[in-house]
Amino acid sequence: MKKLRGNAAAGLADQLVSAGANAATGLLVLPFLGPARAGPVLFAIGVGFFVIGVARALVGDVLLTYSARYGDADRARQAADATKTAVAFGLAASLVVVLAWAVGPGFFRELIWLAPFLPFVLVHDAGRYYFLAERNPARALVADLTYVGVQAVVLVVLLGLGHLDGAVFLCAWGLGGIAGSASFLLRTRISPWRGDLRGWIRETRHLSGWLTLTALLGQAQVQFVSTLVSGLLTPSAFSLLRAAQYGLLMPAQNLQMAVSSLLTPRMSRLAGAGDAAGISRLLRKALLATALCGLVPVAISPLAGPVLDAILPQYAQASTIALPVAIQALIYLVQVPFTAALRGMQRVRSLFVQYVVFVAAQAVALVVGTLAYDLRGAAWGMLVGSAIGFVAMIVLYRDAHRRLEPAEIPPADDARTMSPDPR
Repeated sequence: MKKLRGNAAAGLADQLVSAGANAATGLLVLPFLGPARAGPVLFAIGVGFFVIGVARALVGDVLLTYSARYGDADRARQAADATKTAVAFGLAASLVVVLAWAVGPGFFRELIWLAPFLPFVLVHDAGRYYFLAERNPARALVADLTYVGVQAVVLVVLLGLGHLDGAVFLCAWGLGGIAGSASFLLRTRISPWRGDLRGWIRETRHLSGWLTLTALLGQAQVQFVSTLVSGLLTPSAFSLLRAAQYGLLMPAQNLQMAVSSLLTPRMSRLAGAGDAAGISRLLRKALLATALCGLVPVAISPLAGPVLDAILPQYAQASTIALPVAIQALIYLVQVPFTAALRGMQRVRSLFVQYVVFVAAQAVALVVGTLAYDLRGAAWGMLVGSAIGFVAMIVLYRDAHRRLEPAEIPPADDARTMSPDPR
């Protein structure tokens, strides 16, 4: 029991550090750069999170959903395979980013500062999820604190020297990724070069395929919002939308991923045992906690105007969309336990279906809202799409829960069999 409480405390601390760091990466851009200059930097940061989101579907989410059910030796072997996959994906993403910077519009000008660091950031993310899959969040906390500490030091030094441009924020983010990945590799003695990329894909493709499609669709939706708002309105309008999202929505999204990373391994073990009642109990407990957390941004949204007037007057207009963005954050957080349950039950195709419904609904509502009511319409349109997606999530969860059966363990003569975790 004492160890369980310690893991829970470490897990909560790690998630707070991770969520806070992700939110701060964008928020810190706002006080130092005006709306017009901040837009390309925030776009580059968004691309970085896009890459992380897709890579996580191949690596991190699979470790949580799949590896959490098995023993330490097999998880260590999987970690090497997964880390090599993260490196390969990061190198490919870096090449695409460089090409986009070379041939893309001026809005892409900050992407070049992102490219060198993507493989390192992805290795750090893989390591963090490996630690969570082995139910050792304290080790994940060390890696995240290393990442955030280096990022903070670099920012303080460069900003203190008077360097006020996008490269400062992107390089600080990337150097933190280098430090975080080094922390993971040195402490685990994992060599990504010894991993089996093809073996990882073969072993996990029944999960990673659907998870990757879901991540691509979800991340494409984020880029669609960025492109639509910037194109139909202005880059300054996009900066205002991002200001509201970084202040109210992104902390909720980061907490959403954090809570999911804690819930999914437990849901996976319950689903593996066919414990439908246990899944229901855990979902209800988690739902109460996430609902209470989701009410926080709604409660503080009326303060957006006075706060922005006091500290960021150039972004004061973002307060006009604070309420719909805050309600959207509430929906995202209430949805977390259902998402974790579907992942734990390995119903990844259902997650893809839910994303299709969500993206389609939000795309229509966003376009109609933007054309009719500009930025306010865009924010309310995104809220409508999120609500429809949440209803779809509940329907799909209920169906999956009704059909739950014990998971099958690979046969003993399989060359890549993993032994069940004895703990």
